[in-house]
Amino acid sequence: MSGPQTLPNTAVRSFRMIAAGLLASLATACGGPPQSGVTTESMTAPAINGGSTGLDSAATAPTYDAGRQHDTVTSAGHYLAARQALYFNDVGQSATFFLDTLEAEADSIPLLRQAFLTQYYYGDIERAAALGRQLESLDVIVPLGGEPGTALAIRKRDWPAALVLADKIAEDGTSLVLAGILRGWSLVASGQGDAGISTLLEAGRLAIDQDGGIPPYFRLHAALMAEHLGLTSEAEQRVIGLQGRLRGAHLMLQLAAFHARRGNVQAVEEIIDTRLSGQFNRPLVRAAMARQAGTMPDPHRMIADAIVAMALDERDDETGQSISARLRLSLFIDPDNEFTRLLMAQQMADFGQNDAAVANLARIPSEGVYGQLARLTEVSIIETQGDAGHAIDNMRRVVDMDPENAALYQQLGDIHRRHQQFLQSRNAYMSALDLGNDSGGLHRSLGVSLERLGETRAAETHLLRAIEIDPSDAYALNYLGYWWADEGRNLDEAIAMIENAVSQRPDSGFFVDSLGWVHFRLGDAPTAVGYLERATELEPSDPEITGHLGDVYWVLGRHDEARYKWRLALSLSTDEAEQKKLSDRLAKGLPASETPGSD
Repeated sequence: MSGPQTLPNTAVRSFRMIAAGLLASLATACGGPPQSGVTTESMTAPAINGGSTGLDSAATAPTYDAGRQHDTVTSAGHYLAARQALYFNDVGQSATFFLDTLEAEADSIPLLRQAFLTQYYYGDIERAAALGRQLESLDVIVPLGGEPGTALAIRKRDWPAALVLADKIAEDGTSLVLAGILRGWSLVASGQGDAGISTLLEAGRLAIDQDGGIPPYFRLHAALMAEHLGLTSEAEQRVIGLQGRLRGAHLMLQLAAFHARRGNVQAVEEIIDTRLSGQFNRPLVRAAMARQAGTMPDPHRMIADAIVAMALDERDDETGQSISARLRLSLFIDPDNEFTRLLMAQQMADFGQNDAAVANLARIPSEGVYGQLARLTEVSIIETQGDAGHAIDNMRRVVDMDPENAALYQQLGDIHRRHQQFLQSRNAYMSALDLGNDSGGLHRSLGVSLERLGETRAAETHLLRAIEIDPSDAYALNYLGYWWADEGRNLDEAIAMIENAVSQRPDSGFFVDSLGWVHFRLGDAPTAVGYLERATELEPSDPEITGHLGDVYWVLGRHDEARYKWRLALSLSTDEAEQKKLSDRLAKGLPASETPGSD
């Protein structure tokens, strides 16, 4: 049966970033695409190879050698190599070649623009700042030109310079919101509190959220500004009602830290208990919050946090910009920002830069607020690389650090289930159940493992419980419906379940296959064939679905087409039992015992 194929992959992955690269869009804005024939749409986010942001430089390079493809002794060769590297999304190599080209053509404004953009995107903020100043001296305005220099001033806590440079960001019009955030916090750090808060909120009015108001993170940062200035009453007034509006655990943790500094233990506990997922180690979070006592918001760290909050808030903007440049800007300002580093690592993993991702995750301490999330992300990356044993060992260590966390046992069970280790997955799921997890997803996954172990009565109980908790759980509906149909049991109920699943997921080939198969088991081959043909269109490489269509063709008397589908399924299958079944069909046709209505 194909039940497990219908279950979602629940490996810890998140924050899938926008695929279109910032660099491509910026290069287009500066006079054309990176290379003839390369459009913004065809560019993926480039490799992230370090630079002065503090990012690890272990990212893998594309499988090409730019130096071999071009004569890089000449400036023209350097230029062509830079373009070629950009085409292959190796921005680090491209950045190097553009700088090499500049040695021979130092006055070339187009080269200066390209060099600036690649250095910024590569993450060498200091070098990008120097190139930005060079462009400014030539009276050339380039999008984002003032951002690296402003970040450098903020990192040095040179607030007068930061104010001047933030004004230049506003002047070029590329990010008025960012300019307002930078200017607001720089004013506060300079002791100009009222002006700083006003500037921040004015920027917030430019970033109207989906509800038509100022995004909540602006209100949070206005409160943090007031706190930094010693305006306790104003700060406490500004956070009233924020807890219900803030989106994202990182903002909730900032609010919890604010309450911790105020000694409001009840508010801290409420946030930890109600707004943090099981991916957080709550005892470690409580310890981190306790350490907040006697501290104050640090402006340069608050700026780094605000940049990330803005980037996440705008990540679905129609501009199609990747947030990676903002992440690097934030990390340059505050290299110890665990949340930003976690986001950067997750983005690296999303684009296949697994070694660099793991290297950055290793810099997040396990005992920190984001330590458990970092370890879970490492587990996901390792599993994606095909090392199930290593992933399971690491996952067990995460569980050992937080043994009362039911969510972790469920995630451990998921890894075991994905690798057909059903006894181990059942045991992990039972541990999660014993710790109080009564979610539909847990009952569904436990039911699947029990069914695979032959514990059918218990399996049905848990699958039915999953559907009771969530009647719209398409995966549970399809799994149980398919199971019953495959065994010829409860067919009327089975078809109702699967129809419900298909109505919710009409583009799932596995669900459509289940619906066709149950019609076939009911003896309605003419209805079944339409569904199964659709299923093979949706999942053309699945041998079981293809074999099902062959069975229906045979019953309909379309024997040549049936043998073609069986032969195709045989070529797709890697399962010995399935291969034997298909070979027997090719030799003898569909057995009478498997023909509906033959009893």
